[in-house]
Amino acid sequence: MLFLSLGNLQAQDQYSYKAAYQLEFQEDSTDENSIKSETGVLYLSEEQSRYSSLGKAIKDSLENMTNPVVMRMDEYNQMTDFKYAIYKDYQENELILAEKVFQYELKYKQDLKQIDWEIQQENKEILGFKVQKATGNFAGRNYIAWFAPELPFSDGPYKFGGLPGLILEISDLKNHYHFSLTAFQELVNPVDKVLNLDNYKTVSQQELDQVRDDYNRDPIGTMQKAGIKFGWSEEDETKTRKELNEKYKKRNNPIELQP
Repeated sequence: MLFLSLGNLQAQDQYSYKAAYQLEFQEDSTDENSIKSETGVLYLSEEQSRYSSLGKAIKDSLENMTNPVVMRMDEYNQMTDFKYAIYKDYQENELILAEKVFQYELKYKQDLKQIDWEIQQENKEILGFKVQKATGNFAGRNYIAWFAPELPFSDGPYKFGGLPGLILEISDLKNHYHFSLTAFQELVNPVDKVLNLDNYKTVSQQELDQVRDDYNRDPIGTMQKAGIKFGWSEEDETKTRKELNEKYKKRNNPIELQP
């Protein structure tokens, strides 16, 4: 049994709870079989949270080691399709999304409360927690969320939050993006809140989205403009460009349809 008490929520400089989510998403809006899956991790404290894919968290850990692990670009890219981290500050009512796109370290800030939820009377149970239904619209999609009032965090995966309890499950009506809680735990060893984004340039969401899209459309060209040389034959470069272009075309169903 897990017992939570507001009075026991830990120090402001540490995350004391962790929620793990399984995300299933349809990468190609025209292909219902293009379903992919990733694990997301939400670290929580009384006043703040940090969300990222598990692949992003592992990548950061490897890069921050005393002796960083050297990996090829394709190995890093295979870790996750989502390379951002999202920080929420409940006291400041602020959300920060930070992402490194190639050599560009970028971030943008938003109001934390972005969804006008309608709480419904319907209830069910998820992993032993009694949850209640809520509906709302965010960034061009209509969502159904299930939140647990007994877990005192007005938070959830990705940018979702604002309900009187932790969101344990949320999906849009087309089920193109479906987050499901797989585990919730109090950490025996709380995680330090390492947040140093001073080197990240503040831009708008539209600007960051554009930089990411430009890089995903032509990563080879972006790197070549930066002076990186691959030593490929013309045939190999043409083949690689074609493969990357096909992958880019299939990645046409972002979670946010509108900024």
